[in-house]
Amino acid sequence: MMLNPKCCGRVKVPVKAHLIKISALLLFTLLLVAIVFIPMPELVTYERANIVSKGVYWQGLGDSGKLLDAKASFVKIDNDTGYLFVCHDMPSANTCQQYRIIERQGPIAALSHLF
Repeated sequence: MMLNPKCCGRVKVPVKAHLIKISALLLFTLLLVAIVFIPMPELVTYERANIVSKGVYWQGLGDSGKLLDAKASFVKIDNDTGYLFVCHDMPSANTCQQYRIIERQGPIAALSHLF
């Protein structure tokens, strides 16, 4: 009685398919880490002296952020008071303008505002 070698043996997975699966898993993991740890841009509606404006705010990786529509060197949102501080030189009280935040929207609204 002879045994059929194709019947009950282990199935060999080609090396290319194995590398593709590992690469896809690694790419998915890196993308997930980037989504969690990198701050997303948001659309901020702010006003000062009854003039309302919208701008895309990106917090960045440090303490200060960037308002993509303004030519400011330092932008910070104070979550406690609900104000946006736009500074043109360094973060000092003399060169900062204070705006009241009316609304904050997520990254999808920010991207639709840019395009």
